[in-house]
Amino acid sequence: MSEHSLAVKNLTCAACAANLERKLKELPGVEEAAVSVVSGRIRLKLSHPAALTQVMDYVKAAGFNVELLEEETAKTASKREGKSSELLWPLLAAFFLTLPLIYRSLADLFSWPLPSLLAGNLVPFLLASAVQFGPGLIFYRGAWRAMTSRTATMDTLVALGTTAVYITQVVNWHHVLPSHHEPAGVIITVILLGRYLEEKAQRRTGEALRELLSLKPQKARVLRGGREEEVPLEEVKVGELLVVRPGERIPVDGVVEKGFSTVDESLLTGESLPVEKLPGDQVAGGTLNHSGVLYLRATRVGSQTTLARIIRLVTEAQEQKARSQRLADRIVAHFVPAILVLSLLTLVGWGVFRGDWERGLWQMIAVLMVACPCALGLATPTAVIVGLGKGAKAGVLFRGGEYLEKAAQIDTVVFDKTGTLTHGRLEVTGFYPAPGFDREKVLSLVAAAEAFSEHPVGRALARLAPTPSAIAGEIQARSLPGFGLEAQVQGREVLLGKEELLHEKGIDTKALTEKARELVSRGITVIFVAVDRRLAGIIGVADSVREEARGTVEKLERLGIKVVLATGDNPETARRVAERAGISTWYAGLLPEDKVKLVKELQREGRRVAMVGDGINDAPALASADLSLAIDTGTDVAAEVAGVILFRGDLRGVERALILGKAVARKIKQNLFWAFIYNTLALPAAALGFLSPVMAAALMGLSSVSVVSSSLLLYRLRM
Repeated sequence: MSEHSLAVKNLTCAACAANLERKLKELPGVEEAAVSVVSGRIRLKLSHPAALTQVMDYVKAAGFNVELLEEETAKTASKREGKSSELLWPLLAAFFLTLPLIYRSLADLFSWPLPSLLAGNLVPFLLASAVQFGPGLIFYRGAWRAMTSRTATMDTLVALGTTAVYITQVVNWHHVLPSHHEPAGVIITVILLGRYLEEKAQRRTGEALRELLSLKPQKARVLRGGREEEVPLEEVKVGELLVVRPGERIPVDGVVEKGFSTVDESLLTGESLPVEKLPGDQVAGGTLNHSGVLYLRATRVGSQTTLARIIRLVTEAQEQKARSQRLADRIVAHFVPAILVLSLLTLVGWGVFRGDWERGLWQMIAVLMVACPCALGLATPTAVIVGLGKGAKAGVLFRGGEYLEKAAQIDTVVFDKTGTLTHGRLEVTGFYPAPGFDREKVLSLVAAAEAFSEHPVGRALARLAPTPSAIAGEIQARSLPGFGLEAQVQGREVLLGKEELLHEKGIDTKALTEKARELVSRGITVIFVAVDRRLAGIIGVADSVREEARGTVEKLERLGIKVVLATGDNPETARRVAERAGISTWYAGLLPEDKVKLVKELQREGRRVAMVGDGINDAPALASADLSLAIDTGTDVAAEVAGVILFRGDLRGVERALILGKAVARKIKQNLFWAFIYNTLALPAAALGFLSPVMAAALMGLSSVSVVSSSLLLYRLRM
C-alpha cells in the first residue's frame, strides 16, 4: 500500500468532488480515494504505485489541473490555494459587460431614456453573447467535464439555465414579459459573484494550516568548524550546534546547550506567555525566541520535528471525511439529477395546468438556478477544517473529522496516572538493598536493564547508572506489561517490577516487605529488584501531579463529564494522586487488560468513554475507548493508536478537545439544517413562481457563502 496527496484546481462544487471521488474509486489499484472541494486535495491509498500515474491521467482527462503534493510550504500553499484570483477577472468582465443590459431592462420598466446603441438589438445581443461565452465559459467547461464523466453537477444546472435564458432572449428580445426582464448576463454575473465570495470564504478555513506552514524557517545558523554558517533548513543534521538570535524562529527541535532566553511556544501549548529556557531545556522548531541568544543541539530535523509532525497530522486530518460528510456526499451525488427532473416537471406543470409555457420556462430556469447542492456538500468539511485548525493552534491535534464528532458525544473520561495526570518525570527517592548485595552494583544492573525503556518508571531507573560505562555490555530486556521487566545484563538475570512478579517467580520478598509498606503509605511507588532469582532490594520512585490536573478535572465535571482514574500502581499511591487531582472515582492495580475491561464496562453502562494515556500499557485501552487521547510526551505506540494527540503533555488539551468537538458538531448540524431548509423552501418557491431566475441565482450564491461564513465563526470559540 502507498498513500499520496494530490492538489487539484478548478474543482468548483461539492457535486464535482463527489462524482470525481466515485469515479476514482472505480479505477484499478485505488483502494481508497477522498476528494475535498474545500482543501482542493485528493487523498489516495493505492495497492500498487503504478496506479498513481493512471489516477493523475484520469483527473487531467476529466478537465482538472492536478499535481502531486510533496512537502508543502507556506509559499506553495498560498500559490496552490489562490483559486479566488482565477474568478476575479471573469467576474469583473461579466459585471462591466452586464451593466448596459441591466440599464436596458430598468429603462424598459421605468421609461428611462435609452441610448441609441442600446435601443436596437445588435449591441445588447453582442454584450449578452460576450458574457455568455466569455466569463460564462467557466460553467460550460464544468458542464462538459461532467457530461464526459456521465454525471451532472452544479455547472450543468447553471449552463442549462443560462443557455435557456440566452436563447429565449435572442429569439424573442422585444417580447419578454415585463416581470421577466432577466438578462442571462445578470444571472452569470450574480453566480460568479457568489462563487467568488464562496471561494474567498473557503480559503479562510485553511488559515490555521497556512499559519503553521509560515512558522517553518527556511534557513538555520549552524556552527561548523568554529564558524557560523547560514544553511538551508533541509541541510541541518542531528547533533549539529545551532545559533538562534532574539526575534528568530527556532529552526529545529533541540536541547539548549548555552544561553538564556524566553520562547513563545503558543503554537504547541496554546499559551501566550513566553517560557524561560536554560541549558538542558528542550525547544521545538517553529517556536519564537524572544530575548537572548540560544545555542542548541539539534535532536530532530526535517519531517521529524514537532512542527513538521503537527503540519503533517493537520494535513492528513483535513483529508479524512467525517461520517456526516460521507452522508452528505451521497445525497449530493443524487441531488443534481433530481433537480433536472424537478425542473422538467415545473415546465410541464406550468404548460399543461396553467397553459403558460413561457412562464413555465422561466420557472424551470429558476429551479435550475436556485438548487444548491454545494451548501450541503460544504456544511461538514468547512466546519471540520476550521475546527482542526483551531485545535492545532491550541496544541490539540485531531486525526480527522470523525474524531471531532466522537468528542462531541463523550460523557466519561478515564485518565491513566503516570505521565498523564502526573508529570511522568519520576525521580528515585531511595534504594534499600537486601542483605548481601552491593548498592552500586545493583543500581548499575537496574540502570542497564532499563537503558532503552520508554516507560516513565524505566527512564527514572535508567538514570541510576553511576557512569555511562556502568551499563556497557550486551543487554537483553523484555517488557512484562503491567508487571515490570526481565533482562539479561552482563550474564546476570535481572528482574524488577511489582512484588507479585517476584512471587510468581518463586522469590521471597519478606526481608523488605515492611519497608515497602512504609514507602507505599507515603504515596511512593515501590519497585522490587531481584538478581539471579534472589531479592536484591527495593527502589522508591515518586512523581508529582501536574499543576493543571485539578483545574482540568473541575472543568470537565462542570461540563457534566464523569472523570475516572485508572492505574496499575498501588491503591495508596492511586488514592493520593486522585485526591490531589480532585477525582472521586479511581481504580488501582490494573493490568493493561483490566483497563480494557474497565472501559468496556463503562460502555456497557451506556457511557461514551474517552481514554487519556501516554504509554505502551495504555495502548489496548486507548484502542477500546470511543475516543482516545494520547499525551505527546509519551510513547509512539500510544500516539499511533490515539485519535487525538495532546502536544507537550498539557492536560488542558482534554477539556479543549471536548469543547471543540461539541462546538464543531453543533456547527455541522446547524449548517446541514439550514442547507436542507434552504433547498426545501427555495425549490418549491421557484417551481411555483415566487422566485425569478436572477433572485434564484442570488439566493443560490448566498446559501453557500452563508454556510462557509457560519463555519468561520468557530475561530471565535473560546476554549
